[in-house]
Amino acid sequence: MKRWMLYVAALVGISVLGAFSFNGTDIGKLKPVEAVWLAQEAGVIYLETDTGDTGEGTSVQAALTDMKAAADGTIFLDTADYIIVRHADEELLSQLYELLRPSCKVCTGSQKPDMKTVVSFLKAHEPAMTLGKWQNGVRSLPFLEESQGRFELRG
Repeated sequence: MKRWMLYVAALVGISVLGAFSFNGTDIGKLKPVEAVWLAQEAGVIYLETDTGDTGEGTSVQAALTDMKAAADGTIFLDTADYIIVRHADEELLSQLYELLRPSCKVCTGSQKPDMKTVVSFLKAHEPAMTLGKWQNGVRSLPFLEESQGRFELRG
């Protein structure tokens, strides 16, 4: 009798689950991001990724929403390893904390680097600072400098 009740419960469970439609993500449309540039000018926040996607808005979340709306795929920020924030715009990092992993490496720079080539450099010369350390009060960011197509990380 107990076994019969178990079969009925399983059948009901399967029927209920089948009534809901599952919306997955097409993996072919994912755009995994490795590096993010973050800057602010005249009250407008700019984001750019190494995938070439850009967004702007009055907050980091608004810029990300703008970026996702214009992207030709699904922006996947969970894979981001590096954040480069324009020098003097470091306060924007607090808005990224909810969007990116605390283990993301962070550095600052005076201008947006070539986003396609900076990832290779940062993989070889990883900044010691992470978003989690920044959130916990450590405020000394390494400085990324690009000159004549070459990068240097100081600090």
